[in-house]
Amino acid sequence: MNTKIYFVCPNNKQATGGVKQIYRQVEILSKNGFNTCVLHEKIGKKEKWFDSAEIPIEYSPVLFKQLKYMFYKRKIKFIDQIKLFFLEKRSKKIEKNAILVLPEIYGDCIHRIEPSVKKVIFNQGCYLTFSGYSINKDYEVTPYNHTDTLATIVASHDAFNYLTFAFAQVNIQKITLGINDRIFNYSTGKQKQICFMPRKLTNDLTQVINILKQRGLKEDWKLVPIDNKSEKEVAEIMKKSIFFLNFNRCEGFGLPAVEAMACGCYIIGYHGQGGKEYFNPNFSSIIEDGNIIQYVQKIEEMIRLYDLNPEKILQKGKQASEFALSNYSLEIEEKQTVSVWKKIIEKHLK
Repeated sequence: MNTKIYFVCPNNKQATGGVKQIYRQVEILSKNGFNTCVLHEKIGKKEKWFDSAEIPIEYSPVLFKQLKYMFYKRKIKFIDQIKLFFLEKRSKKIEKNAILVLPEIYGDCIHRIEPSVKKVIFNQGCYLTFSGYSINKDYEVTPYNHTDTLATIVASHDAFNYLTFAFAQVNIQKITLGINDRIFNYSTGKQKQICFMPRKLTNDLTQVINILKQRGLKEDWKLVPIDNKSEKEVAEIMKKSIFFLNFNRCEGFGLPAVEAMACGCYIIGYHGQGGKEYFNPNFSSIIEDGNIIQYVQKIEEMIRLYDLNPEKILQKGKQASEFALSNYSLEIEEKQTVSVWKKIIEKHLK
């Protein structure tokens, strides 16, 4: 397909689910004959942690600088114009018949960048949709209802409901994110181990972990943080863990919990709204948002149950794995992604 699709990818020092899914979208579309690439700011940048074939990448430092100026409502001074001039010389020129795919984090700037180019919004965090908006302004035109926005793509039922409620008569398309079952899969090599992501809701996490220790967490149980790890390293920790602690608040989907389920973990924690579609009482425990005491009590309860009857809890983990891998497969993700993008391209070419 001739229409070039540029996925604008924010720079992150650490691997994040949002960036991983941008790479995944480009991987799927490239495999299926679409002309697409990741668009990074820093020349030479490539996420080395992404376990995949070669991903096409282009660079546009000028576009990211313009987005920054717009988002922070910075007045462009003469020195800024000079910077933009030289950055443009080093940047990929976006064709007028191309499609720019931008994440929701750029708020009300999305439709103003490259005004002659059609846009798609890849909204993975619906609760960040109104980042940069003012409560003292009326927004008749938004990136979501702008005539140059071809569609908004979301990855959860919660995000679909949020955006269709917030914006009347806009084109919202839902896809299902897939779990790489070659990496995230069930293992019988479980240990008395509890894993968690330490970068999410650190205040809540710190309270839960320290109260657990103060109350006397049994010495044969290990608490294992997952941070600065490759996909394979993350999966290895999850495969050895009995429980995964989920600390999400207002998330578009919350992929790590589903990856942990695929590895046979019993999930304890907040559903973060997006997780309501996969938190199942048969193999997970929902904690009321911010209820630290309930959180610790549930962990202690599940540890006691495991020590009394390990096979019962392991079976719940097996159920969780089967649910995750059947409902969030790479095949489903690819089929839905290709279908959605065929519709978008068809609309673009009309």
